[in-house]
Amino acid sequence: MKVAEDRLRLASLHLKQAAVAARATQPQYRATVSRAYYAMYHAARAATYLSYGGDDHEKHSDLPVKFPADFPDSEFWRNRLKLARLDRNRADYDPYPNGDLSFKHSAKEWLQDARVLVKKTRAYLGSKI
Repeated sequence: MKVAEDRLRLASLHLKQAAVAARATQPQYRATVSRAYYAMYHAARAATYLSYGGDDHEKHSDLPVKFPADFPDSEFWRNRLKLARLDRNRADYDPYPNGDLSFKHSAKEWLQDARVLVKKTRAYLGSKI
């Protein structure tokens, strides 16, 4: 359980960093997308860790497939993790489009999803104690 709690704590740290990037005087939308994805990723790893008895499926492409079936709205979150990863890859690696502004909408979307997933994961872990 401690490992899952530590993963959730890391998810919360990434969520905080995403929110700070989004609220900056000059918002950093690429950074928001990236940090929001990692908040979702680590929240999902926390839930998966409990569900699979310690095997938390670190590989980004495996994680959505192994997301716990008993997690609330698990299919929805599996799909959201896949889509968030694609956007995170664009934000982190693609030089085009230049700048941050084109990521404004997705930054807000992923930040909101990250908030919800971290909250739901906290409740999920609590239900497993």
